[in-house]
Amino acid sequence: MPKLTIDGREIEVEAGKSVLDAALEHGIHIPHYCYHPGLSIAGNCRMCLVEVEKAPKLLISCATPVADGMVVHTANEKVKTAQKAVMEFLLLNHPLDCTICDQAGECRLQEYSKEYGKGVSRLEDPKVLQNKAVDIGPHVMLDQERCIHCSRCTRFCREVTGTSELSFFNRGNKNVIGVQTGAPLDNAYSGNVVDLCPVGALTLKEFRFQTRVWFLHETPSICAGCSRGCNVDVAVGKQQEMMTVRGQFDDRIKRVTPRTNEQVNTYWICDEGRISYQRQDAAPRLMTAQAPLGTELDWDEAVRKTAVALKEAGEASRAGAIFSPRMVSESIFAWNKLFSALGLFQIGVRSLKRGEDDSLLIRADKGANSLGAEWVLGKGASEQRVLDAAAGGALDALVVFGDPLDPEDSAVIEDSTRSKLQHLIYVGPFLDAAASQASMLLPGAGWAEEDGSLVNFEGRAQWSRRAHVPRGEGRPGWRIVADLAQAVGIAIPEWTSAADVLETMAQEVEPFSGMSESKLGLLGVPGNAGAAV
Repeated sequence: MPKLTIDGREIEVEAGKSVLDAALEHGIHIPHYCYHPGLSIAGNCRMCLVEVEKAPKLLISCATPVADGMVVHTANEKVKTAQKAVMEFLLLNHPLDCTICDQAGECRLQEYSKEYGKGVSRLEDPKVLQNKAVDIGPHVMLDQERCIHCSRCTRFCREVTGTSELSFFNRGNKNVIGVQTGAPLDNAYSGNVVDLCPVGALTLKEFRFQTRVWFLHETPSICAGCSRGCNVDVAVGKQQEMMTVRGQFDDRIKRVTPRTNEQVNTYWICDEGRISYQRQDAAPRLMTAQAPLGTELDWDEAVRKTAVALKEAGEASRAGAIFSPRMVSESIFAWNKLFSALGLFQIGVRSLKRGEDDSLLIRADKGANSLGAEWVLGKGASEQRVLDAAAGGALDALVVFGDPLDPEDSAVIEDSTRSKLQHLIYVGPFLDAAASQASMLLPGAGWAEEDGSLVNFEGRAQWSRRAHVPRGEGRPGWRIVADLAQAVGIAIPEWTSAADVLETMAQEVEPFSGMSESKLGLLGVPGNAGAAV
């Protein structure tokens, strides 16, 4: 492998890498705008200029391959002068509106102007004005004045989605980004252009003017929108209710952005997953234990009554349960362990298959943990089989687990079936259709409200982290199980966290063998590979 020297430091890198790649891999930062590892090399921003000894002029590091013996300087006076000239050019017509720009706080133009700019402008003529707040699609707004023409967005639409909605128009200082005639930015991954934009030219409608980014707290987690299991950062923080008064702290989800995982979603997420949290926020929540809906009950009393009903039905082999395929594996495992101790339960898992797989990320199976549920419960855990048993009068008690992300995806019990059940017990976060029919309701955690593992369709187990606490009296599934077990005197492991449940599950469920929270880490591991990590 070639060895080169960057700023006096000798490094060894893989042949074919660019100087910029080599520097970034070894913690040497070279400023750049147009370069992105998931896109082709454009080399048009000129910000990554470096000096290579024996080269006749400065070279753009993103398009310069490494060579053995190469000596590179990234911060000498010649390079700094060039960087200042590039920054002056980029800022020539850029509006001075950082105070009202959504990108402020995570804007590379803002950062680089401080680190690499001159700090003054020699422009005496008026700035060239362009269109502001241009609606270019269902999720994205464009401010042409802020664009620095890095071409990341146009390359994404051409190379990744293949839809080519965005393009450059006009020349010189009139050059602008815009949508092709009759083709709004409406592909299934359009929100990624906002992540790619290094300035505030492209902003997400769902996040615009919601809060400042420095009020956000980001948690690495897993999207529950489908069985792909895209890696995401879930941002919660402070909501600015009015510009004239101090905002109130809250922990609502403000945005979801992609987190790089080369084995799963590379650098992207789909729009459906990006805004899936809105379905959760908009739905009415089950805040307290109730029996039935509308009649609040003390938590301990609700747990006692639920435990007794399940124990009686289980011992008579007249009990069933329908799991959501979006529940974390630890909750499914804990509940199944309780059901086994209580007696014979008929177990089913909802199927959330709709639409078709696409060639990029989207999966027809919307169950983020369909395979994880199969690992824990075994194959053949059919929702329909449980519903048929209930409809036939074979069950006295049925537990329905509400979907943790979307109330529309929870099970629906027909009135004729409901009339044959003595107890319909609902456990979940929403006041959905199943909750309205239940005789006993226990509030559970929604997506991003509990830790736990999700297994994607390829068999990769990943750790989904809690971004905020459950609403009201909501609890993680394993915690509810622990309360129920105590109420009926059943001995289960003394779990204190989802990580404890995973350790027990790793000993009893073969595909999870050897796994732990630390071994799953930020990128996850394939099933049965945990012990080797």
